[in-house]
Formats: sequence, C-alpha cells, structure tokens
Amino acid sequence: MLRMFLRKKQRAALVVSTLLILVLTMPTFAQGTTITFLTPPWGVPPDEAALTAFEEASGITVEIQSVQSADLFSRVQVAAASGQAAADVIFLTEEAPSNIVATGNMLALNDLIAATADLDLTDFNKVDFWTQDGQTYGIPTYLQLVMMDYNTARLAEAGFDAAPTTWAELSDMAQALKEQGVDEYPIALGAIDWSWYLIALSMGDPMFDADLNPVFADEGSKAREAMNLLLSYFSDELISPEILAGSINQHSLFWSGVGTFHQGWQGSVAVGNNPDTSQQAPNVAYLPLPEVGNTWSFPAAIGISANSANAEAAWEFIQWYVAPEQQEAIYNAFGLYPSRTSVGAALNEAGVIAGYDAILAQSDRINELPRYTLWWGPFTQSVSETILQAAQTGMSGDEVIDALAESWNDLRSEYE
Repeated sequence: MLRMFLRKKQRAALVVSTLLILVLTMPTFAQGTTITFLTPPWGVPPDEAALTAFEEASGITVEIQSVQSADLFSRVQVAAASGQAAADVIFLTEEAPSNIVATGNMLALNDLIAATADLDLTDFNKVDFWTQDGQTYGIPTYLQLVMMDYNTARLAEAGFDAAPTTWAELSDMAQALKEQGVDEYPIALGAIDWSWYLIALSMGDPMFDADLNPVFADEGSKAREAMNLLLSYFSDELISPEILAGSINQHSLFWSGVGTFHQGWQGSVAVGNNPDTSQQAPNVAYLPLPEVGNTWSFPAAIGISANSANAEAAWEFIQWYVAPEQQEAIYNAFGLYPSRTSVGAALNEAGVIAGYDAILAQSDRINELPRYTLWWGPFTQSVSETILQAAQTGMSGDEVIDALAESWNDLRSEYE
C-alpha cells in the first residue's frame, strides 16, 4: 500500500516536472510578452477588435506609441545612441530609408522571412524599396504614389471640358477659375518640397544623375522651370495665403472647399469624394500628371528595431499586421492603398477603389528619388524651408535652385 502511494507521488512529481520544463522552454512571447509599436497616427491598427483577438490568441500585448513622423525618427535616433530600442516594432514611412534604415537602426528580416513558409512576398509590391544591399528591412504595408486630383465640376463651370495636359494649360485654367470667380484660390499645393518634386518630375526632370549629382541645378533645367512656376502660384495668389501662414495644409484646405487642383496621392480621391470629410464631394477625380507625367512613390512598411529584445514576438505581430484583413481595414479607415496585389485586386472587384485605372496608369510613370542617401532627410527639410522663405519674401526660383544645389553638395561632403 505504501509502495503504491509512493509510486503515485512519483508519477505526480514527474507530471509537474514535465509541465515545468514545457513552460520554461515555450517561446518567450507565449508567456505574456509585451511589445511596443512606434507609429504615426495612421499606422495605428484601426480594427481594435481584431487587435484584441490577436493579443488573446498570441499571448502578446501590444503597446502602441503614436507620434508624428519627425518625433518617431528622433526617438529612434536618440535611443540608438545609447544602444536601446525606441520600440520593438517600428512603422517605416517614406522618409525612413535615410533617417533610420541606412543608419543601421533596423533589423534585417531575411532570416525571419526565410523561416516563414506562409508569407508570400511575391504578393507584396515595393519590397525592393525596403531592400538595401540584399537585406530587407521592412514588409510593405501600403503603397502610395504622389498624384493630383481635381474638381471636375468647377473646371466645367469655368468652361473647360477636359483636364490640362501641360503645366501651362493648368496655369491658364487656374487664372480663368480665379478671374471668373469660380475659385479664388484654385491651386492647392503646399509650400513644401513635394510641390517642387511633383512639378519637376512630371515635366521630365531627373533631379539627380546616377552619381547623385544635382542635375536639377543645370542651366535651363525643367526643375528650375518648375521652381519658378511654383513660386509664381504664390505671388499670383493662385494658392491660398493660409498655406504660407501655416494655419492649414493643402489637403485640409482642399477638403474644406478651397481649390480646384490638388496635390493628392494614391487613394486621395476616396477621401475627396467622402461627403463626411470633404466639401469637394462628389466631384473629385484623379488628374493625370501633365507632360511626361513622372512621379515618385512613398510606400510604407513595418519592421523591427535592431536593438529589440523581442524580435520573435515582433515578427508575429508584423505577420498579423500585413495580413489581408488588416490591409482592408487600413484602406477602409484611411484610404491607404494596400501593398498586397491580391488585396488591391479584391477591393477593386468589390468596387471599393475609386480611380483604379488611373492609379495603374500612374504606377507606370515613376522616377524614384534617392531616399536611401544618408543626407536626404536634412536636404528635404532644407528644400521645404527655402521654398517657404522664397514664397514669403519674393526670392526668385533661380536663387532657390542655386541655394539648394549648394545645400545638397555641402551635406554630401559632410556625410560622405
């Protein structure tokens, strides 16, 4: 009897010991790991119920830190200086390549990708944008092209039955809209770098050569013409002075009902035609970019900090985040075009994506800017600051271009 009792105790001890070994050898994230996710506001998962379900199923708690992009970059850089991770998972905006990827702050994902059988990267567009020297640092979350849209009804009211095909035509139409009282400030562009890039690239200027020389500064370049044209829009009061005052950006201005021609993006028509968010609804359509029609892309991705102690849990969260269901939720919430080809096609078949054909046509005309260049971040800041100063003071476009070429070369000397 005593022997039987001892055997039962030994078996019970063996079971407890086995369970303890299993618990101790389970993956860290299954023990209630908490990971942090640093993201701009539009990267926050919009479906709270789906996020809660993921946390319950995985045992991973996700703490979301929502900040503006500039603050995100500075947090990552400050943390890296002390060998720390600003967060486990980091949302990568279009300016992340120069600010935090090329600087070594992100973890190469190649090994994690290779070990994940059910993540088909061939379904994702712009993986190459997040790949440097053969290493992939982010999984694309959404795609964006810088595009233009316009109010078709206002243009028709001014007597025009077709969109402009050149910048000269667009300028003439804008003047007519103003003179006829149809739209006092018919052009919604910002006093920022993007406005210059948009006009210059669509005119066919390459901006930089293969050796990163600033050919935008060449005498007679289209980029010089573009800068002079942009500044004339401010001096001729075709752009609202609210832009120069900094009280509003070009998107909010357009959606408030001011402007006929608007610098938009891949997905902006969905916002412009939403009566809950835009006074331009339902008359907004994409405007094929004039002349050569080139643009550049600003895809986003999600990656893991190089100093994260929770890379496996972070990777599990990333796989959930880029799943079709989440990409659909992000598109429905923010109008951000999915990076997965299959999701984009499904949404189009469902009649959800407005201007699908225009988006596809624009995607064939892309001239990427050198975003992995270490000094790209400070250069773009310099461009925006100089454009704003010129628009406020009457500085000429040629003076601006010369100053920007000098800034590019000085930064290049500093970083190389």
